[in-house]
Amino acid sequence: MTEQITMAPCPFCEGPPCVIAKDYMTGKEVEFDRPLDEYSEENYSAYVWCHECGAQGPVIDSCTLGIFEGLHDLTVMAVARIAVERWNERGSKARACYDGGAKDGLNLFPRSEA
Repeated sequence: MTEQITMAPCPFCEGPPCVIAKDYMTGKEVEFDRPLDEYSEENYSAYVWCHECGAQGPVIDSCTLGIFEGLHDLTVMAVARIAVERWNERGSKARACYDGGAKDGLNLFPRSEA
């Protein structure tokens, strides 16, 4: 059994997160326990989204993971797990950028004339 991860609530509304996985080429939903076929070139994508407000975390796909992170032959469950980890990692990583923009009025809508 795969080790469980507690998913963080939505950072916007604190609603419940949901995970969805899809076939990368067709866009059709796939089951998390879909077996990896060693003879096929199947690729998957997964993301976490908020059931309450619809906010979505980053779309994680096995093609990108293979090319840029060297992770190959991933199951649907593995791709979904990485999507959950990335959802949970979201937070205040870019807060310094936001605070810097606030000083210059860049976080206002509509922005003031310069």
